[in-house]
Amino acid sequence: MKIISWNINGLKSIVENGFLDEIISQNPDILCLQEVKSTEIPDIEGYTSCNNPCTTMPNLYGTAVYSKIDPISVRYGFGDEEFDCEGRVIRLEFENFNLFTVYAPSGAKSKERLERKYRFYDKFTDYMNKSAKPAVVCGDLNRISAEIDAKNPKNIIDKSGFLKEEREWFEDILSDKFLDAFRKFNDSGDNFTWWPNRKNFREKNKGYRFDYFLVSKTFEKTLTDSYILKDQMGSDHAPIVLELNSCQVCGTVNRTDNEYCYLCGIKLIESEDENIESDEKLEIAKDKIILLDLNYTLIANSSQIRYLPLDEKIKNQEYELELIDLIKDNYVILITASPYKRSHKILRDIKEKTGFEPDESYWNFNRQPPVVKKYWMESEVLPNHGDDPDKYLAIESNPTTRAMYRKLGIEARPKGDFI
Repeated sequence: MKIISWNINGLKSIVENGFLDEIISQNPDILCLQEVKSTEIPDIEGYTSCNNPCTTMPNLYGTAVYSKIDPISVRYGFGDEEFDCEGRVIRLEFENFNLFTVYAPSGAKSKERLERKYRFYDKFTDYMNKSAKPAVVCGDLNRISAEIDAKNPKNIIDKSGFLKEEREWFEDILSDKFLDAFRKFNDSGDNFTWWPNRKNFREKNKGYRFDYFLVSKTFEKTLTDSYILKDQMGSDHAPIVLELNSCQVCGTVNRTDNEYCYLCGIKLIESEDENIESDEKLEIAKDKIILLDLNYTLIANSSQIRYLPLDEKIKNQEYELELIDLIKDNYVILITASPYKRSHKILRDIKEKTGFEPDESYWNFNRQPPVVKKYWMESEVLPNHGDDPDKYLAIESNPTTRAMYRKLGIEARPKGDFI
């Protein structure tokens, strides 16, 4: 699992300049954003989103999260109206951990602001320490943990962000329940996530590390890497990345080096030949029931296709027609992770552009954990179409989802095996 955390210093700018697309191209399973400064956030295909804007000043503060894995629950804030109205915290509950994304207040410029910052940390620390599950805490903490996290620590002694009490907070947190994920993999200096907005400060790397992943020590053996995307532009902060050994289907973080997820049984590491496409294109038997991924197999992106260059439009339409010609005499069930309203639009566009109409459609299937997929197949598909696994063929681009189908005894292949 890859989690990226980034203080974007305003959503509008990173969307307009293509920086949001750049960070999504890193393919995070979860993307946590701070200082969003927006009451609305765009949909991103394949992700569930949650937004916690500031209700008193919509153009300030705020946090948001995009996740490929549906959380069990989402909580906005931590029960203190002074800070909850500013949208500073989101907690997502997953199968065996809680994820907190946080944008801490600055204590600079006045004694009142510093006291407010301390109140926030007292409340938030108590909140995260009450987590019933192991926790991953990420975001802009507006604090520097040690001298190694500042280019010139002597210049900030006794200033907000590097006060004795703030360093002691890190010492207490990191000696007890949590570890600093970045420092587990990087013990050198000059690794910063924020640079003052002054000439050449970023180019000369005169910065500070304000952004962190603090992870429960129970997950220490499952951490595989943590690093800073120093070259990512768009904000005065750089994104930080945490990678864990986890199940891509149900999101369970595995605490040992298991080959299979202990919760759902899906293989965590696919063999190298799993993604190799057949050199000779295969034919599909005409009596097969096709389980087809709607979003990623049949159509590129219905909501954006009108913006594609002409050659890309033609290429996309040719591909759609090739696939339809391949499966047109079969009984086809379309499967999609998109919400019903969006999926219905995609389905309508497919009919208008190609004339192809599937026999059945199922919505929000791909985001569900394997136990729900298994229930869906056994309770909906098999009673209606027969319980013989040889009747079905899943054309599926995701190797983890292919593994799920195979556990049900259903043949599953990538689309490249046929076209």
